[in-house]
Amino acid sequence: MKKKKIPHYGKVKPINFRAIYEEQLYEILSRLRFPLMTVLFFTMVGVLGLMIINNKSDGKHVLNYLFHTVITFSTVGYTEGYTENIELNRLFITIFIMISFPLAYMYGLATAVNVFAQSNLQEIFRYWRMYKKMETLKGHYIICNFNEITKEVIKNLKRRKIKFIVIEPNRELEPEIRKAGIEYYVIEEPHKRGVLLGVGIEKAKGLITAFEENTQDLSVIVTARLIRPDKDTFHIFATATTEGAAEKMKLLGANEVIVPSVAIGRRITSFVLHPPTPIIKGFLESIAYGERTDIDIIEIKVDEHSDLIGKKLKDIGMRQQTGTTIVAIVREDGKMKIAPSGETIIKKGDSLIVLGHPKALKRAEEFIEEHIIEEETEKSTEGEKVG
Repeated sequence: MKKKKIPHYGKVKPINFRAIYEEQLYEILSRLRFPLMTVLFFTMVGVLGLMIINNKSDGKHVLNYLFHTVITFSTVGYTEGYTENIELNRLFITIFIMISFPLAYMYGLATAVNVFAQSNLQEIFRYWRMYKKMETLKGHYIICNFNEITKEVIKNLKRRKIKFIVIEPNRELEPEIRKAGIEYYVIEEPHKRGVLLGVGIEKAKGLITAFEENTQDLSVIVTARLIRPDKDTFHIFATATTEGAAEKMKLLGANEVIVPSVAIGRRITSFVLHPPTPIIKGFLESIAYGERTDIDIIEIKVDEHSDLIGKKLKDIGMRQQTGTTIVAIVREDGKMKIAPSGETIIKKGDSLIVLGHPKALKRAEEFIEEHIIEEETEKSTEGEKVG
C-alpha cells in the first residue's frame, strides 16, 4: 500500500468551514430526535388503539382516527371520531390524554419548539450555504483584513465581478462585513495554513493583505508563499508602512507592495509635473483603478513557440477577430514600441499591450494561445519529413 504523499507545505488539514456548521445542524437534529419520536409514538398508539377498539382499519377510518388523535393531545378536540363503543372509546381517550398530554405535548412539542427557538437555525443554515458555495470557487482572490484600504479593493472587484473571500480576525467587524454585501467571508486568523487552505488558496489566483501592522502582513505572506511558491501563477499584493518593510515583504514572496504614503506622494507629484485634463485623467483612472467595466488594458506574452513570430501586425488579423487594439509592444530587451503600425513585425520574446473591452481582451488571450505550436507536433512533423 502506497503512503500518501505529504504536501510540500507540511501535513496540515484544511479547516472545513462547511463541516463546522453541518455538525451544528446535526447536533440540533439530534436534540429533536427524542421529542419528535415521543410525539410520533403516541400518535401511533392513539391511532392503533382506536383501530383495535372499533375493529376498523380501512383508509377512511384510519385517517379519521389520526385526525382525532392529533386534536386530542393538542387539546383542540371538538368532535369524536367514532360512533360505536362510545363508552370504551371515551375511556381509552381519557387514559390516552392523561398519559400523552404531559409526554407528547409538554415534553415532545414544547421541547421541539424550544430547540428551534434557541438554536438560531436560520443563521446556521446561512453560514452552511455560504461555505458550501465557497468551496466551488476557482480563480478567486483572498483578501486579508477588512479596513478602508480593502473596502476600496472590494468595491472595485465587485464592479468587475471578480470573486473573492475576505478573512477577518476580528468578529466584531462581522456586522459591517455583512452590511457591505460581501458574499464570502470567514472570521479567522489569515496567517494559519489551515485557514488559507480552507478558503481554497490552492485554487485561488492571488492574495491581498493590508493590515495596519507589518508583522501581520509578513506572517500572511510567508504562509501563503509556502503553500503557493510560484510567483507567476499566484500573486501576492500587500501594503507596508515603510519602504524597508516593503522590501522585506518582496524578499519573502510578495509580488508587489504599496507604501500608501509614498504612493500618495508620487501621485500628487505627477499632478504637479503633468497636470492632466479632466478627460485624460478620467480615462486613465478608469483603466488603472477599474472604475469602468467597458474598457481595460492587459499584457499578453507571445510564446516562443507561437506561429505569429515573424509576421506583421496587419497580417495576423487580431483586431478584426477580437475587437482589441495593440497600443504598444515591449521587446525582449525591454524597449517599448508605442502605437505600432501594421508593418511592425512580431518578434520572439515580445509582450503585447492590448486595450479593449474585458470580454474582447479574453478573446485576445485565446487568440494568442491558439497560435502556439506544440513542441510534440513540431517533432512529429519533423519525423514525418525525415521518413
